[in-house]
Amino acid sequence: MKMKKEIYKWSQSGLFSIALYSCGKTTIADVSYSPSAPIAGQTVQFTNNSQNAKSYSWNFGNMAIGKDENPMHVYDQPSEYIIDLTASSGLKSNTKTVTIIVGN
Repeated sequence: MKMKKEIYKWSQSGLFSIALYSCGKTTIADVSYSPSAPIAGQTVQFTNNSQNAKSYSWNFGNMAIGKDENPMHVYDQPSEYIIDLTASSGLKSNTKTVTIIVGN
């Protein structure tokens, strides 16, 4: 399905338009993790459930980042962490944010 977005600009010679087309399927980021209630020092397995994506960018909420499809990560301190997964395909991207609570 092609979607068309028309942008109008004004220049010295007058008004003109630019047509931008978006083709293909929508990229949807989605993530789950295990265990559901991790403790500090335990390995957390992130499962990427994204659709129509070719690359991934992770922010694990503790200054760590990654690009693996299904990464593992260890949180050394008990806290609440905000995790962002950005799934991309060409110029299309979508971000899913989840909060993980790491206990003692």
